[in-house]
Amino acid sequence: MKRAVTLFLSAVLFLFIGIAGPQLHALPQQQQEQDFPSIEPLFVPQELFNSAGVPAVFSADEIVMLSLLYSELTPDSAAYKKTIQKFDELKRKITDPEIMAMPEEDRGRAILKLLYRDVLKQYVSAQSRFDVAFETGSYNCVSSALIYMAAAKAAGLDVRGQKTPDHAFCSVYISGKRIDVETTNPYGFNPGSREAIEHENVIKGYYVVPKAYYSNRQEVSDALFTGLIAGNLCSGYVDQNEYNKSVPLGAARFMAVMNDKSKAATDVRKEFDVLAANFINLVIEDAQVFSYRLEWYRSFIDRWGMTSFLQTNMDNAVNNLLVLCFDEQNYTLAQKGWQECKDYISPKRSPVLEEMLLDIFITTATDGLLQDEQLDFLNTQLEQTKDSNKQKRIRQYLENEWLTQLNTLMNNGDYKTGYDTCTKALIQLPSSTKIKTMQKSFYNNCIALIHNEFAGQANSRNYDEALRILNEGLEEFPGDKTLSKDLSDLQRILKNR
Repeated sequence: MKRAVTLFLSAVLFLFIGIAGPQLHALPQQQQEQDFPSIEPLFVPQELFNSAGVPAVFSADEIVMLSLLYSELTPDSAAYKKTIQKFDELKRKITDPEIMAMPEEDRGRAILKLLYRDVLKQYVSAQSRFDVAFETGSYNCVSSALIYMAAAKAAGLDVRGQKTPDHAFCSVYISGKRIDVETTNPYGFNPGSREAIEHENVIKGYYVVPKAYYSNRQEVSDALFTGLIAGNLCSGYVDQNEYNKSVPLGAARFMAVMNDKSKAATDVRKEFDVLAANFINLVIEDAQVFSYRLEWYRSFIDRWGMTSFLQTNMDNAVNNLLVLCFDEQNYTLAQKGWQECKDYISPKRSPVLEEMLLDIFITTATDGLLQDEQLDFLNTQLEQTKDSNKQKRIRQYLENEWLTQLNTLMNNGDYKTGYDTCTKALIQLPSSTKIKTMQKSFYNNCIALIHNEFAGQANSRNYDEALRILNEGLEEFPGDKTLSKDLSDLQRILKNR
Protein backbone atom coordinates (compact mmCIF):
# COMPACT_ATOMS: atom_id res chain seq x y z
CA MET A 1 0.00 0.00 0.00
CA LYS A 2 3.01 2.24 -0.33
CA ARG A 3 2.42 5.43 -2.32
CA ALA A 4 4.69 7.05 -4.86
CA VAL A 5 6.02 10.58 -4.63
CA THR A 6 4.39 12.81 -7.21
CA LEU A 7 7.01 15.01 -8.84
CA PHE A 8 5.67 18.36 -10.00
CA LEU A 9 8.80 20.18 -10.94
CA SER A 10 7.62 22.27 -13.87
CA ALA A 11 9.76 23.78 -16.56
CA VAL A 12 10.02 27.53 -16.23
CA LEU A 13 8.01 29.23 -18.93
CA PHE A 14 9.95 32.48 -19.20
CA LEU A 15 10.18 34.16 -22.56
CA PHE A 16 13.89 33.71 -23.03
CA ILE A 17 16.39 31.26 -21.80
CA GLY A 18 16.64 33.30 -23.43
CA ILE A 19 -2.37 43.13 -5.86
CA ALA A 20 -2.95 43.57 -2.95
CA GLY A 21 -3.77 40.13 -1.64
CA PRO A 22 -5.34 38.70 1.51
CA GLN A 23 -3.81 39.05 4.94
CA LEU A 24 -0.28 37.68 5.06
CA HIS A 25 0.32 34.22 6.48
CA ALA A 26 3.09 34.61 9.03
CA LEU A 27 6.02 32.25 8.61
CA PRO A 28 7.07 30.25 11.68
CA GLN A 29 10.48 30.60 13.27
CA GLN A 30 11.59 27.27 11.76
CA GLN A 31 11.01 28.64 8.27
CA GLN A 32 12.94 31.80 9.01
CA GLU A 33 15.84 29.62 10.06
CA GLN A 34 15.56 27.76 6.75
CA ASP A 35 16.09 31.10 4.96
CA PHE A 36 13.15 30.64 2.63
CA PRO A 37 12.48 33.23 -0.11
CA SER A 38 10.53 36.33 0.76
CA ILE A 39 7.03 36.27 -0.71
CA GLU A 40 7.03 40.08 -0.92
CA PRO A 41 8.01 41.88 -4.15
CA LEU A 42 11.48 43.28 -4.62
CA PHE A 43 9.72 46.62 -5.15
CA VAL A 44 6.11 47.71 -5.62
CA PRO A 45 5.59 49.08 -9.16
CA GLN A 46 2.36 50.88 -8.17
CA GLU A 47 4.27 53.08 -5.74
CA LEU A 48 6.45 54.47 -8.55
CA PHE A 49 3.65 56.35 -10.30
CA ASN A 50 1.54 59.26 -9.25
CA SER A 51 -1.51 57.79 -10.99
CA ALA A 52 -3.93 55.34 -9.44
CA GLY A 53 -1.96 52.41 -10.80
CA VAL A 54 0.61 51.32 -13.32
CA PRO A 55 -0.14 53.14 -16.61
CA ALA A 56 -0.43 51.26 -19.90
CA VAL A 57 2.08 53.58 -21.57
CA PHE A 58 5.31 54.70 -19.92
CA SER A 59 7.38 57.79 -20.57
CA ALA A 60 11.00 57.37 -21.63
CA ASP A 61 12.20 58.05 -18.08
CA GLU A 62 9.70 55.53 -16.67
CA ILE A 63 10.99 52.88 -19.07
CA VAL A 64 14.50 53.53 -17.80
CA MET A 65 13.42 53.57 -14.15
CA LEU A 66 11.54 50.24 -14.35
CA SER A 67 14.27 48.64 -16.45
CA LEU A 68 16.86 49.52 -13.80
CA LEU A 69 14.68 48.28 -10.96
CA TYR A 70 14.05 45.00 -12.80
CA SER A 71 17.82 44.83 -13.26
CA GLU A 72 17.91 44.67 -9.43
CA LEU A 73 19.35 48.13 -8.86
CA THR A 74 18.12 50.50 -6.18
CA PRO A 75 17.78 54.25 -6.85
CA ASP A 76 20.50 55.01 -4.32
CA SER A 77 23.03 52.69 -5.94
CA ALA A 78 25.97 54.05 -7.90
CA ALA A 79 25.14 51.88 -10.94
CA TYR A 80 21.55 53.22 -11.01
CA LYS A 81 22.68 56.85 -10.88
CA LYS A 82 25.41 56.27 -13.44
CA THR A 83 22.99 54.68 -15.91
CA ILE A 84 20.51 57.55 -15.46
CA GLN A 85 23.33 59.97 -16.22
CA LYS A 86 24.33 58.03 -19.35
CA PHE A 87 20.76 57.90 -20.58
CA ASP A 88 20.36 61.65 -20.03
CA GLU A 89 23.45 62.18 -22.17
CA LEU A 90 22.02 59.85 -24.82
CA LYS A 91 18.70 61.65 -24.66
CA ARG A 92 20.37 65.00 -25.39
CA LYS A 93 21.87 63.51 -28.57
CA ILE A 94 18.60 61.93 -29.63
CA THR A 95 16.63 65.12 -29.12
CA ASP A 96 19.14 67.17 -31.08
CA PRO A 97 17.20 69.54 -33.38
CA GLU A 98 18.73 67.89 -36.44
CA ILE A 99 17.32 64.47 -35.49
CA MET A 100 14.01 65.86 -34.29
CA ALA A 101 13.57 67.64 -37.62
CA MET A 102 13.68 64.32 -39.50
CA PRO A 103 10.49 62.59 -40.66
CA GLU A 104 9.44 60.07 -38.04
CA GLU A 105 10.52 57.02 -40.04
CA ASP A 106 13.97 58.49 -40.67
CA ARG A 107 14.15 59.49 -37.02
CA GLY A 108 13.38 55.95 -35.86
CA ARG A 109 16.08 54.54 -38.14
CA ALA A 110 18.62 57.17 -37.05
CA ILE A 111 18.02 56.42 -33.37
CA LEU A 112 18.82 52.72 -33.87
CA LYS A 113 22.09 53.54 -35.64
CA LEU A 114 22.99 56.11 -32.96
CA LEU A 115 22.55 53.44 -30.28
CA TYR A 116 24.94 51.15 -32.11
CA ARG A 117 27.42 53.97 -32.41
CA ASP A 118 27.34 55.03 -28.74
CA VAL A 119 25.90 52.19 -26.63
CA LEU A 120 25.39 48.74 -28.16
CA LYS A 121 28.59 46.91 -29.03
CA GLN A 122 28.27 43.12 -28.69
CA TYR A 123 25.36 40.67 -28.70
CA VAL A 124 25.39 38.35 -25.64
CA SER A 125 22.34 36.09 -25.45
CA ALA A 126 22.09 36.07 -21.63
CA GLN A 127 22.69 39.79 -21.08
CA SER A 128 19.30 41.31 -20.27
CA ARG A 129 20.34 43.90 -17.67
CA PHE A 130 19.70 47.50 -18.67
CA ASP A 131 22.62 49.01 -16.76
CA VAL A 132 25.13 46.43 -18.02
CA ALA A 133 24.21 47.27 -21.61
CA PHE A 134 25.15 50.91 -20.97
CA GLU A 135 28.25 50.02 -18.99
CA THR A 136 29.78 47.32 -21.23
CA GLY A 137 27.88 47.58 -24.52
CA SER A 138 26.78 43.93 -24.31
CA TYR A 139 23.09 43.33 -25.03
CA ASN A 140 20.47 40.80 -26.06
CA CYS A 141 17.04 41.27 -27.60
CA VAL A 142 15.45 42.38 -24.33
CA SER A 143 18.02 44.91 -23.16
CA SER A 144 18.51 46.37 -26.66
CA ALA A 145 14.74 46.61 -27.25
CA LEU A 146 14.17 48.48 -24.00
CA ILE A 147 17.02 50.89 -24.66
CA TYR A 148 15.57 51.57 -28.11
CA MET A 149 12.07 51.98 -26.67
CA ALA A 150 13.26 54.54 -24.10
CA ALA A 151 15.28 56.42 -26.72
CA ALA A 152 12.49 56.44 -29.29
CA LYS A 153 9.97 57.63 -26.71
CA ALA A 154 12.35 60.45 -25.77
CA ALA A 155 12.34 61.43 -29.45
CA GLY A 156 8.56 61.59 -29.48
CA LEU A 157 7.87 58.34 -31.36
CA ASP A 158 5.00 55.95 -30.68
CA VAL A 159 7.00 52.80 -29.94
CA ARG A 160 5.56 49.58 -28.55
CA GLY A 161 6.96 46.28 -27.35
CA GLN A 162 6.49 43.03 -29.26
CA LYS A 163 6.93 39.64 -27.58
CA THR A 164 7.11 36.11 -28.96
CA PRO A 165 7.89 32.88 -27.09
CA ASP A 166 11.56 33.25 -28.07
CA HIS A 167 12.20 36.89 -28.85
CA ALA A 168 11.51 40.56 -28.13
CA PHE A 169 11.62 43.54 -30.46
CA CYS A 170 9.92 46.89 -31.00
CA SER A 171 7.44 48.43 -33.40
CA VAL A 172 7.13 52.11 -34.26
CA TYR A 173 3.71 53.40 -35.33
CA ILE A 174 3.77 56.21 -37.88
CA SER A 175 0.49 57.53 -39.29
CA GLY A 176 -1.18 54.24 -38.41
CA LYS A 177 1.53 52.16 -40.09
CA ARG A 178 3.43 49.66 -37.99
CA ILE A 179 7.16 49.38 -38.65
CA ASP A 180 9.05 46.63 -36.87
CA VAL A 181 12.46 47.32 -35.36
CA GLU A 182 14.88 44.43 -34.85
CA THR A 183 17.04 45.99 -32.17
CA THR A 184 19.74 43.30 -32.19
CA ASN A 185 21.03 44.70 -35.49
CA PRO A 186 21.95 48.28 -36.43
CA TYR A 187 20.11 47.76 -39.75
CA GLY A 188 17.04 46.26 -38.10
CA PHE A 189 14.70 49.20 -38.66
CA ASN A 190 11.90 47.88 -40.87
CA PRO A 191 13.59 44.48 -41.45
CA GLY A 192 13.56 43.33 -45.04
CA SER A 193 13.55 46.83 -46.52
CA ARG A 194 16.32 47.80 -48.94
CA GLU A 195 18.86 50.06 -47.34
CA ALA A 196 22.44 51.06 -48.03
CA ILE A 197 24.75 49.42 -45.52
CA GLU A 198 27.72 51.53 -44.56
CA HIS A 199 29.91 48.72 -43.21
CA GLU A 200 28.73 45.66 -45.06
CA ASN A 201 31.99 43.84 -44.38
CA VAL A 202 31.31 43.72 -40.62
CA ILE A 203 27.53 43.28 -40.63
CA LYS A 204 27.91 39.53 -40.01
CA GLY A 205 29.19 40.37 -36.56
CA TYR A 206 25.68 41.28 -35.46
CA TYR A 207 23.08 38.86 -34.24
CA VAL A 208 20.81 37.38 -36.91
CA VAL A 209 17.35 36.45 -35.64
CA PRO A 210 15.88 33.21 -37.05
CA LYS A 211 12.64 33.76 -38.93
CA ALA A 212 10.77 31.37 -36.63
CA TYR A 213 11.43 33.72 -33.69
CA TYR A 214 8.85 36.14 -35.09
CA SER A 215 6.01 33.61 -34.87
CA ASN A 216 3.13 34.10 -32.40
CA ARG A 217 3.93 37.73 -31.71
CA GLN A 218 2.02 39.69 -29.11
CA GLU A 219 2.02 43.44 -28.70
CA VAL A 220 2.29 44.04 -24.96
CA SER A 221 2.05 46.89 -22.50
CA ASP A 222 5.11 48.86 -21.47
CA ALA A 223 4.80 47.37 -17.97
CA LEU A 224 4.92 43.86 -19.34
CA PHE A 225 7.73 44.68 -21.78
CA THR A 226 10.04 46.13 -19.12
CA GLY A 227 9.27 43.06 -16.97
CA LEU A 228 10.94 40.84 -19.56
CA ILE A 229 14.23 41.73 -17.88
CA ALA A 230 12.94 40.21 -14.65
CA GLY A 231 11.63 37.19 -16.51
CA ASN A 232 15.04 36.46 -17.98
CA LEU A 233 16.84 37.02 -14.69
CA CYS A 234 14.41 34.74 -12.87
CA SER A 235 14.99 32.06 -15.47
CA GLY A 236 18.71 32.23 -14.80
CA TYR A 237 18.16 32.12 -11.04
CA VAL A 238 16.04 29.00 -11.39
CA ASP A 239 18.91 27.31 -13.22
CA GLN A 240 21.11 28.22 -10.24
CA ASN A 241 18.48 27.33 -7.58
CA GLU A 242 18.58 30.93 -6.32
CA TYR A 243 14.94 31.28 -5.30
CA ASN A 244 15.71 33.93 -2.69
CA LYS A 245 16.34 36.22 -5.66
CA SER A 246 13.83 34.89 -8.18
CA VAL A 247 10.65 34.92 -6.06
CA PRO A 248 10.77 38.59 -4.94
CA LEU A 249 11.78 39.67 -8.44
CA GLY A 250 9.02 37.56 -9.98
CA ALA A 251 6.55 39.11 -7.55
CA ALA A 252 7.50 42.63 -8.63
CA ARG A 253 7.13 41.61 -12.27
CA PHE A 254 3.68 40.16 -11.64
CA MET A 255 2.47 43.14 -9.62
CA ALA A 256 3.10 45.47 -12.54
CA VAL A 257 0.68 43.54 -14.77
CA MET A 258 -1.71 41.99 -12.24
CA ASN A 259 -4.65 44.01 -13.60
CA ASP A 260 -3.74 43.31 -17.24
CA LYS A 261 -6.18 40.85 -18.83
CA SER A 262 -4.01 39.92 -21.80
CA LYS A 263 -2.71 36.43 -22.51
CA ALA A 264 0.85 37.69 -22.05
CA ALA A 265 -0.02 38.91 -18.54
CA THR A 266 -1.63 35.55 -17.77
CA ASP A 267 1.65 33.92 -18.79
CA VAL A 268 3.51 36.19 -16.36
CA ARG A 269 1.30 34.92 -13.53
CA LYS A 270 1.92 31.31 -14.58
CA GLU A 271 5.67 31.89 -14.59
CA PHE A 272 5.45 33.49 -11.14
CA ASP A 273 3.52 30.46 -9.85
CA VAL A 274 6.13 28.11 -11.31
CA LEU A 275 8.78 29.76 -9.14
CA ALA A 276 6.89 28.83 -5.97
CA ALA A 277 6.07 25.33 -7.22
CA ASN A 278 9.64 24.61 -8.27
CA PHE A 279 11.04 25.88 -4.99
CA ILE A 280 9.10 23.54 -2.74
CA ASN A 281 9.82 20.56 -5.01
CA LEU A 282 13.46 21.45 -5.62
CA VAL A 283 14.87 18.76 -3.33
CA ILE A 284 12.50 16.51 -1.43
CA GLU A 285 14.40 15.86 1.78
CA ASP A 286 12.97 14.53 5.04
CA ALA A 287 9.33 15.04 5.95
CA GLN A 288 9.99 17.76 8.54
CA VAL A 289 11.95 19.97 6.13
CA PHE A 290 9.37 19.45 3.43
CA SER A 291 6.59 20.43 5.84
CA TYR A 292 8.36 23.77 6.38
CA ARG A 293 8.47 24.31 2.61
CA LEU A 294 4.81 23.44 2.37
CA GLU A 295 4.00 26.03 5.01
CA TRP A 296 5.94 28.58 2.96
CA TYR A 297 3.91 27.54 -0.08
CA ARG A 298 0.66 28.15 1.80
CA SER A 299 1.89 31.62 2.75
CA PHE A 300 2.61 32.26 -0.95
CA ILE A 301 -0.97 31.26 -1.83
CA ASP A 302 -2.37 33.39 1.00
CA ARG A 303 -0.41 36.38 -0.32
CA TRP A 304 -0.97 36.01 -4.05
CA GLY A 305 -4.13 33.95 -4.35
CA MET A 306 -4.86 30.42 -5.53
CA THR A 307 -4.66 29.52 -9.23
CA SER A 308 -5.35 26.23 -10.98
CA PHE A 309 -1.61 25.63 -11.33
CA LEU A 310 -0.95 26.30 -7.64
CA GLN A 311 -3.91 24.09 -6.74
CA THR A 312 -2.60 21.11 -8.68
CA ASN A 313 0.83 21.55 -7.19
CA MET A 314 -0.61 21.90 -3.67
CA ASP A 315 -2.46 18.60 -4.09
CA ASN A 316 0.73 16.91 -5.25
CA ALA A 317 2.85 18.54 -2.55
CA VAL A 318 0.60 17.27 0.24
CA ASN A 319 0.72 13.85 -1.41
CA ASN A 320 4.52 14.05 -1.27
CA LEU A 321 4.50 15.07 2.39
CA LEU A 322 2.31 12.10 3.27
CA VAL A 323 4.53 9.74 1.28
CA LEU A 324 7.56 10.99 3.22
CA CYS A 325 5.67 10.59 6.51
CA PHE A 326 4.66 7.08 5.47
CA ASP A 327 8.27 6.15 4.76
CA GLU A 328 9.33 7.60 8.12
CA GLN A 329 6.28 6.19 9.98
CA ASN A 330 5.64 9.71 11.30
CA TYR A 331 1.90 9.92 11.85
CA THR A 332 2.16 12.92 14.16
CA LEU A 333 3.69 15.10 11.44
CA ALA A 334 1.33 13.68 8.81
CA GLN A 335 -1.70 14.56 10.94
CA LYS A 336 -0.36 18.06 11.64
CA GLY A 337 0.38 18.65 7.94
CA TRP A 338 -3.06 17.45 6.91
CA GLN A 339 -4.86 19.67 9.42
CA GLU A 340 -2.89 22.69 8.19
CA CYS A 341 -3.33 21.94 4.49
CA LYS A 342 -6.76 20.34 4.14
CA ASP A 343 -8.53 23.64 3.38
CA TYR A 344 -6.12 24.16 0.45
CA ILE A 345 -6.82 20.76 -1.14
CA SER A 346 -9.14 20.32 -4.11
CA PRO A 347 -12.36 18.34 -3.42
CA LYS A 348 -11.30 15.72 -5.97
CA ARG A 349 -8.02 14.89 -4.24
CA SER A 350 -9.15 15.26 -0.63
CA PRO A 351 -10.57 11.71 -0.23
CA VAL A 352 -7.41 10.17 -1.70
CA LEU A 353 -5.17 12.11 0.65
CA GLU A 354 -7.35 11.31 3.66
CA GLU A 355 -6.96 7.65 2.75
CA MET A 356 -3.19 8.10 2.70
CA LEU A 357 -3.35 9.67 6.16
CA LEU A 358 -5.28 6.65 7.40
CA ASP A 359 -2.63 4.38 5.87
CA ILE A 360 0.05 6.17 7.87
CA PHE A 361 -2.00 5.90 11.07
CA ILE A 362 -2.60 2.17 10.65
CA THR A 363 0.91 1.21 9.58
CA THR A 364 2.44 3.30 12.36
CA ALA A 365 0.11 1.93 15.04
CA THR A 366 0.51 -1.72 13.99
CA ASP A 367 4.27 -1.62 13.53
CA GLY A 368 5.81 -4.33 15.73
CA LEU A 369 2.51 -5.93 16.77
CA LEU A 370 1.94 -9.67 16.51
CA GLN A 371 -0.55 -10.87 13.91
CA ASP A 372 -3.36 -11.44 16.41
CA GLU A 373 -2.66 -8.05 17.98
CA GLN A 374 -2.87 -6.38 14.57
CA LEU A 375 -6.19 -8.09 13.91
CA ASP A 376 -7.56 -6.94 17.27
CA PHE A 377 -6.40 -3.37 16.62
CA LEU A 378 -7.93 -3.24 13.13
CA ASN A 379 -11.21 -4.75 14.29
CA THR A 380 -11.41 -2.18 17.09
CA GLN A 381 -10.80 0.64 14.60
CA LEU A 382 -13.50 -0.74 12.32
CA GLU A 383 -16.01 -0.82 15.16
CA GLN A 384 -15.16 2.72 16.29
CA THR A 385 -15.15 4.36 12.86
CA LYS A 386 -18.38 5.80 11.50
CA ASP A 387 -16.98 7.20 8.24
CA SER A 388 -17.85 4.81 5.40
CA ASN A 389 -14.71 5.58 3.38
CA LYS A 390 -12.48 4.92 6.38
CA GLN A 391 -14.39 1.73 7.14
CA LYS A 392 -13.75 0.53 3.61
CA ARG A 393 -10.01 1.22 3.93
CA ILE A 394 -9.77 -0.48 7.34
CA ARG A 395 -11.54 -3.52 5.91
CA GLN A 396 -8.88 -3.67 3.21
CA TYR A 397 -6.16 -3.74 5.88
CA LEU A 398 -8.12 -6.27 7.94
CA GLU A 399 -8.63 -8.47 4.91
CA ASN A 400 -4.96 -8.20 3.99
CA GLU A 401 -3.92 -9.25 7.49
CA TRP A 402 -6.27 -12.24 7.47
CA LEU A 403 -5.04 -13.26 4.04
CA THR A 404 -1.43 -13.09 5.26
CA GLN A 405 -2.27 -15.59 7.99
CA LEU A 406 -4.29 -17.78 5.65
CA ASN A 407 -1.52 -17.92 3.05
CA THR A 408 0.92 -19.06 5.73
CA LEU A 409 -1.46 -21.86 6.76
CA MET A 410 -2.00 -22.85 3.13
CA ASN A 411 1.75 -22.99 2.46
CA ASN A 412 2.23 -25.10 5.58
CA GLY A 413 -0.54 -27.51 4.52
CA ASP A 414 -2.54 -26.79 7.68
CA TYR A 415 -5.86 -26.97 5.85
CA LYS A 416 -8.21 -27.64 8.76
CA THR A 417 -6.83 -24.72 10.78
CA GLY A 418 -7.03 -22.59 7.64
CA TYR A 419 -10.67 -23.54 7.11
CA ASP A 420 -11.55 -22.68 10.71
CA THR A 421 -9.57 -19.42 10.50
CA CYS A 422 -11.56 -18.44 7.40
CA THR A 423 -14.75 -18.99 9.38
CA LYS A 424 -13.52 -16.55 12.06
CA ALA A 425 -12.37 -14.05 9.43
CA LEU A 426 -15.75 -14.09 7.69
CA ILE A 427 -17.44 -13.10 10.94
CA GLN A 428 -15.56 -9.80 10.66
CA LEU A 429 -15.58 -9.62 6.85
CA PRO A 430 -18.70 -11.45 5.66
CA SER A 431 -18.51 -9.94 2.17
CA SER A 432 -14.86 -10.77 1.44
CA THR A 433 -14.77 -12.80 -1.77
CA LYS A 434 -11.03 -13.40 -1.31
CA ILE A 435 -11.47 -15.04 2.08
CA LYS A 436 -14.45 -17.03 0.78
CA THR A 437 -12.27 -18.27 -2.07
CA MET A 438 -9.52 -19.21 0.38
CA GLN A 439 -12.01 -21.09 2.55
CA LYS A 440 -13.22 -23.03 -0.46
CA SER A 441 -9.61 -24.03 -1.21
CA PHE A 442 -9.03 -25.10 2.37
CA TYR A 443 -12.29 -27.09 2.31
CA ASN A 444 -11.39 -28.89 -0.91
CA ASN A 445 -7.94 -29.75 0.44
CA CYS A 446 -9.42 -31.03 3.71
CA ILE A 447 -11.87 -33.26 1.83
CA ALA A 448 -9.10 -34.48 -0.47
CA LEU A 449 -6.94 -35.45 2.50
CA ILE A 450 -9.81 -37.32 4.19
CA HIS A 451 -10.78 -39.05 0.96
CA ASN A 452 -7.20 -40.11 0.25
CA GLU A 453 -6.71 -41.40 3.79
CA PHE A 454 -10.00 -43.30 3.58
CA ALA A 455 -9.14 -44.75 0.18
CA GLY A 456 -5.76 -45.97 1.42
CA GLN A 457 -7.34 -47.83 4.32
CA ALA A 458 -10.19 -49.22 2.22
CA ASN A 459 -7.81 -50.48 -0.44
CA SER A 460 -5.86 -52.22 2.30
CA ARG A 461 -9.15 -53.80 3.50
CA ASN A 462 -8.88 -51.98 6.83
CA TYR A 463 -12.62 -51.31 6.65
CA ASP A 464 -13.14 -50.43 10.30
CA GLU A 465 -10.40 -47.76 10.13
CA ALA A 466 -11.78 -46.53 6.83
CA LEU A 467 -15.23 -46.19 8.39
CA ARG A 468 -13.84 -44.31 11.36
CA ILE A 469 -12.07 -41.85 9.04
CA LEU A 470 -15.27 -41.17 7.09
CA ASN A 471 -17.41 -40.73 10.21
CA GLU A 472 -14.95 -38.23 11.68
CA GLY A 473 -14.76 -36.43 8.35
CA LEU A 474 -18.53 -36.16 8.01
CA GLU A 475 -18.74 -34.95 11.59
CA GLU A 476 -16.40 -32.09 10.67
CA PHE A 477 -17.90 -31.55 7.21
CA PRO A 478 -21.47 -32.85 7.42
CA GLY A 479 -23.23 -33.46 4.13
CA ASP A 480 -20.09 -33.32 1.98
CA LYS A 481 -20.89 -35.07 -1.30
CA THR A 482 -17.50 -36.70 -1.75
CA LEU A 483 -17.38 -38.15 1.76
CA SER A 484 -21.05 -39.13 1.61
CA LYS A 485 -20.40 -41.07 -1.60
CA ASP A 486 -17.33 -42.69 -0.02
CA LEU A 487 -19.49 -43.79 2.92
CA SER A 488 -22.13 -45.20 0.60
CA ASP A 489 -19.50 -47.16 -1.33
CA LEU A 490 -17.97 -48.47 1.88
CA GLN A 491 -21.33 -49.53 3.25
CA ARG A 492 -22.02 -51.47 0.03
CA ILE A 493 -18.68 -53.27 0.38
CA LEU A 494 -19.37 -54.09 4.01
CA LYS A 495 -22.87 -55.39 3.14
CA ASN A 496 -21.53 -57.73 0.47
CA ARG A 497 -18.56 -58.90 2.52
